[in-house]
Amino acid sequence: MAFRHHSLRLAACFTLAGALSLAGWSPARGAMTLTPAGVAQGLGLSTFASNFPNSGGVGPVGIAFPTSGGVMVTSYAAGTALVFPTDTDNQNAATIVPATGASFGGSNPTGLTSSGGVIYMARQQTGDLVQLNNNGSFNQVIATGLPAATGVATNPINGHVFVTTLGNSVIWDVDPIAKTKVVFVNQNVDGISFSPNGQILYGAASNGHILGFDINTKAQVFDSGAIPGGVDGTAVGTGVFSAFIFANTNSGTLFEVNLTTLAQTLIASGGSRGDFVTVDPSNNTLLITQTDSIVRLTGASFVTVPEPASLVLASTAGLCLLGVAGYRRLRRGC
Repeated sequence: MAFRHHSLRLAACFTLAGALSLAGWSPARGAMTLTPAGVAQGLGLSTFASNFPNSGGVGPVGIAFPTSGGVMVTSYAAGTALVFPTDTDNQNAATIVPATGASFGGSNPTGLTSSGGVIYMARQQTGDLVQLNNNGSFNQVIATGLPAATGVATNPINGHVFVTTLGNSVIWDVDPIAKTKVVFVNQNVDGISFSPNGQILYGAASNGHILGFDINTKAQVFDSGAIPGGVDGTAVGTGVFSAFIFANTNSGTLFEVNLTTLAQTLIASGGSRGDFVTVDPSNNTLLITQTDSIVRLTGASFVTVPEPASLVLASTAGLCLLGVAGYRRLRRGC
């Protein structure tokens, strides 16, 4: 199989860290912005967090949401799991200090997922799946023998954690309670995500397509067609995004693919290298990793507005009068 140098895919002849930092990928080129198609849909982009370190263009990768609150992010270059105290925008990764036991060094932490309120992380260099505590620190090893473990996703039906192994053409089905693993399918994919009903597993394949596999029969049931730019991360949208699967690419672009018609729309471009993309379950927005930042995509039914100490709404002519302190997302149509 062919390895594309601009993704998280790697060949056995390279070290894992080197494979993510070679290929001439430079630090961030600029800020991702909406395309005319994205603007026409009424979408919005904001910055969740900035100032991540990066190695050859690879910075933040996995994103998860601890039951204790906040947002956990793996920093590939620093080898750490960081926990941001809140889910608000405009945070600074450089100010987040990893908890004791949350530094993994050359293990290269990658994908994050949660199952049953517990967070699990793939470690690419050591080829395993581990359980983390809510502060990002190491708890225990769940499964080994997962060479180049990278993408992870939780089956919402049975809580199993699926793990991709780059360059090894295997997606593993891991039971995190029994600590057992079986081969799901033999495919080389990067970032993965489940349909909300748990019936289809989607993955960014090495041929530049997003493929979907029936969880019961293991048959391929979805093919997005070729997506330009080196698709790396996938996320099935929820809420206003529920008709689409999203592709974060190594070329600084974001595509939405209609799950029914397969129509592809470039909705954002001009960014830096993208890796994974994750649904924020608290508001159905998308968190999109870049070289040194994470940006947030909001749907047309959300708008970022000032939040006053006490919110006053006036319905005259449908106008909302808002104060000036803080921020929060409100439904349109007030």
